[in-house]
Amino acid sequence: MNTQLGDGMERGVYGFRGFKFRTLFYRHGYTVHYAEHVVDPRDGREKLVMADPHNRFSVVIYDVGKGVIEEELVVPGKTIPNPHIAHILLEDISVIGGRAGDIVCADREGRWVLIDRDEKRVKWSLSLEDTAWPHDIVPIEEGFIVTDYGSGGEGGFVRKVDFNGVTKWSLPMSGAAKVSRIFGSTASGIHSNSFGGDYIVTQNSDVGGVYELDDEGRVVWKCPKSYGEVNSIWLFKPHSAFRLGLAEAGGNLTIVGLEAGGGIVAIDYYCRPRWGITSTYSHIPVLHYRPSTYGLLETTHVFPTLWGTIGAIDWRGYAGSAVIEIVEIPRTPLTWVLALGIDPGDGVLLDPPLEVLDREFVAMDLVNSGEAKVRWSLHVTRQPALIESKHSVKWQLYSSGIVEPGSVQSIELDNRRNMFTFARVYVEKVSGGRAALSIFVVWL
Repeated sequence: MNTQLGDGMERGVYGFRGFKFRTLFYRHGYTVHYAEHVVDPRDGREKLVMADPHNRFSVVIYDVGKGVIEEELVVPGKTIPNPHIAHILLEDISVIGGRAGDIVCADREGRWVLIDRDEKRVKWSLSLEDTAWPHDIVPIEEGFIVTDYGSGGEGGFVRKVDFNGVTKWSLPMSGAAKVSRIFGSTASGIHSNSFGGDYIVTQNSDVGGVYELDDEGRVVWKCPKSYGEVNSIWLFKPHSAFRLGLAEAGGNLTIVGLEAGGGIVAIDYYCRPRWGITSTYSHIPVLHYRPSTYGLLETTHVFPTLWGTIGAIDWRGYAGSAVIEIVEIPRTPLTWVLALGIDPGDGVLLDPPLEVLDREFVAMDLVNSGEAKVRWSLHVTRQPALIESKHSVKWQLYSSGIVEPGSVQSIELDNRRNMFTFARVYVEKVSGGRAALSIFVVWL
């Protein structure tokens, strides 16, 4: 496999405030929103297969080793801004006449299409009656997983269809964007990057979601969680996501690209951020994207490279967007939600405990939107492992208080000396009425 950068590519590593990246592709006027790094089945060379839905309305195939645009396939139509994705077929799909190396994507007339790469023509298409803005089309063994973005906040879906367009299952989802397949597992099945599903789908909305679906269309994992649940994160207009790692016991990360303000964040099974670059998001006084201080403006895509690294696309170029390979992620503050509108009743521990050994600060706002008083307490320990069946776990009280109805109380855990390994929050209702407690966390 050729892993050297071609002469046409920028070899240097660039960065802002500790965020370092290498530019894999940038051309003035090319506003690519999607890229996949693959070995072309036609010639065995590494390619970036990209989609430009705004300027060139085309699929762009870039030879990584040579550093040249090898092909450009303009999609049919004049109405819808597409293609937002483009997948190269890695093997034949004879039932629709697809040959390895052909392209599937959405066109500008409300269809999903198969483009013959040699003849530059559409040789198969799929139309569905309730489609408003077709987005992704992922080939699977018995058909496709397709997404429709919807229009004006209405419609939108994730759907499994056979090669004739017959629906096998459908999940309504406004703003349904990109799909990534979950592939990795070992022969033993112990190591897997699945949390029980087969596909990851992003929902591009203000506080959008990342959903893991199984092959029957059931949601088996999602972030953010619903109101009344614990352990969540607010993702600001996520446009793409993929699963990274091949760990045991759910120890993988989900890499999410955030359109609003530019950002990339890695979240764990519990929706807690482990590392990343994110900005804040506000509609005050109006909706306005706020670029991050790390040089990201609007991150439209994240993807795995063939080199085991993370790629991304961001509107950081001049009159174009850049495809980059991340080289270094800085240590940055990250936000998440420990609880959202919960009623703790007679008392509940907000588990799992927070791993804080490598965190310098943990700050929390406890917001009581209910009618009942809520008592809270923060406990810490220096024990390196919490295995209650083998070792007695002892906690010490760090701080405590009562959050009155309609009020906000702040907690700050100072761990700059790395004195504590875990922290744990306990909350309980101490007066009558309905409780609705939310806990917003920033950790560094």
